[in-house]
This record gives sequence, C-alpha cells and structure tokens, in this order.
Amino acid sequence: MGFNAATVIEALDFTFEPYVKGCKGTIAEPNDAMLQQYVTDLKAIGLEVKESAPNVSSDADVSDLLDALDQLDPESVTRLTERMAGINAALCGGFPSKEQILALPPRQRAMFYAWLQQEVMSPEAAPGGGSAQAKTLRPVAVG
Repeated sequence: MGFNAATVIEALDFTFEPYVKGCKGTIAEPNDAMLQQYVTDLKAIGLEVKESAPNVSSDADVSDLLDALDQLDPESVTRLTERMAGINAALCGGFPSKEQILALPPRQRAMFYAWLQQEVMSPEAAPGGGSAQAKTLRPVAVG
C-alpha cells in the first residue's frame, strides 16, 4: 500500500499516572491554527523570559526557557508556569487540561512539554506509513 495517513505517524498517546489519576489517552492531532497559536504564544513567553532573565540565548527552546525560570522571582514563575500549561493544553485541544498538566510534578511537566513539542513540530514519520521501503534521493548539485 502507498501512503496511509492513519499510520504514517504514531498517535500522541500519553499517561500522567500515577501523578494524575485517570489522566491518560490520546491527544488529538493539532490543526494548523493550533500550531500557529502555539508558536506565537511560545515566542511571547520567550520574549518575556528573556527580558526578565538575560542569560537566555536567542535560540532557546522550551527546556531552555523552563531552566531560565530559576532566574525569576516566585510570582513571575507561578504566572509563567500557568501560562505555559495553558499554551500546551490548548495545543492538545484541552485534553489534557491546564489543571491536569499543572498537577504533574515540575520535572515530569517539563518532559511532557519537550515530548509534545518534538512530536508535533518534528515528528519521526514512517516511510509512507505502509510497508514500502523509503528511497534515498541522490543529492543534486546546485549552481
């Protein structure tokens, strides 16, 4: 079989157990608008953190931003932690919810954010999602 959209990528299966009882399932695939909003919101948080924590590099990713929270005052950390949970919950279509995400311990929450970002922004796709072998294309000289 050729291309099969149902099997070309793995489902976004997750579990928050044992930290959040009964919180497991499959995150619905985000649409283009959700991804665009996610990126926009991350950039806004990134700018806010960079203004407050100048040691953050310009190419910081989610885990770098989370590490930078250590440089901020407690009120800012709480506000940004809640915003980050809301941004990720929105990307997940509300399941898991912001409250469920916030119920995770901080290290597990940070790893969930990193996993989710990797899966939706740079998925490791199978070759066509079928049984066909992927064909490597020869490089073409430019110029």
